[in-house]
Amino acid sequence: MSIHHSSVVHPDAKIGADVEIGPFCTVGANVVLGDRVKLISNVVIDGQTEIGADTVVYPFAVLGVMSQDLKFQEHETMTGLKIGKRNRIREYVTIHSGTPASTGTEIGDDCQIMVNAHVGHDCKMGNGIVLSNLAQLAGHVEVEDFAIVSAGSMVHQFCRIGRNSFIAGMSGITMDVPPYSIFEGKPATYRTVNKVGLLRHGFTNEDLHAVHKVYSVVFAKEPAADFADAIKKLRKEIHGNKYAMDALDFIENRSKRGAHQGRVLKDSE
Repeated sequence: MSIHHSSVVHPDAKIGADVEIGPFCTVGANVVLGDRVKLISNVVIDGQTEIGADTVVYPFAVLGVMSQDLKFQEHETMTGLKIGKRNRIREYVTIHSGTPASTGTEIGDDCQIMVNAHVGHDCKMGNGIVLSNLAQLAGHVEVEDFAIVSAGSMVHQFCRIGRNSFIAGMSGITMDVPPYSIFEGKPATYRTVNKVGLLRHGFTNEDLHAVHKVYSVVFAKEPAADFADAIKKLRKEIHGNKYAMDALDFIENRSKRGAHQGRVLKDSE
């Protein structure tokens, strides 16, 4: 390993093979750095924080410190931060420790978290996610695989962002964002299916049409008079397409804050 003489690394920290710690970094006692992790300079990592192999952390990032949740003020009660492999965490990013309200803040593999982004306490992020500059996640937000949260967007606490979705820049997310969709605005609303992103991930035109059919019913400007009946007919029309079924499942069963007109859809509606 390589540790610059100006950095302060607690002797109890666990440092993997070939780790590089540049100038003026601070690494706390309960930190675990995987193999080939690189802290470029001026990085602060504290709390019960684990960072996976080949992750690079850029200057002035602060990771794993106590959350801003005012209900929890004692450092020893925090449930920690776990970051996966091959992530890129850019300048001035802040990611806070989890609280006793959950198992901790968690970030998967291959994520790009850009300049000045914030990940609040108890957030759960999957793999291949992009948080652009100044994207802000409040506490307990869930972001599924391959979602993109564009620059300056803000996500309300407890919201869920579905997989392969795209949130346009400067958006305000106050409800859940279903998978495979594009949301935009303040407050953000559904625009269309994330065609470009889905094609990049190997979706077929048939998959796109099936998902579009779901959202053309769910987010119709004039909802069907008998919405439950419309959903039953929709299930037959999409012929069991797994992505369309996933979209319906998200809206009907997995949405927490509501994904359609502020409410969670149920079969009884």
